[in-house]
Amino acid sequence: MDYIASLRQHVGHAPLLMPCAGCAVLDARGRLLMQHRADGSDTWGLPGGAMELGESIEQTAVRETLEETGVRVRPVELLGIYTGTPHMFANGDVVHSVVTVLVAEPVSVNDSFASTDESKGIGWFHLDQLPANLFEPNRAIISDLIAGRRGTWT
Repeated sequence: MDYIASLRQHVGHAPLLMPCAGCAVLDARGRLLMQHRADGSDTWGLPGGAMELGESIEQTAVRETLEETGVRVRPVELLGIYTGTPHMFANGDVVHSVVTVLVAEPVSVNDSFASTDESKGIGWFHLDQLPANLFEPNRAIISDLIAGRRGTWT
């Protein structure tokens, strides 16, 4: 059982502080890797998720990207650290996330990636042709990426 699931057994849907990490993966053609989220929101977002006990930020970002997209990555720089308004998941869980986002490049791509309980699918998008239905908490992150801002925090 993962750390958050174990913690939820004790606190139910109560708000949690959640350290998270993810990647803004850009391929050689400048396209951004995004996942079609399977959380019921019908949105596209960056791969990422909660840290497990004993993991580093980099390990979390790499693991989550692989789990959610089937793409192995190599982080190359810090994009930023993001906090913001609480997020309520469809099941009622509330989190106040602290998300570290790394810019990464793909090392290998699993062309036969199938949907999972976290991703309905993946796509590579040019930065001027992103899906309209972006996952709201990712908007500021993607804006920083496009503007070339690095090392930002909110």
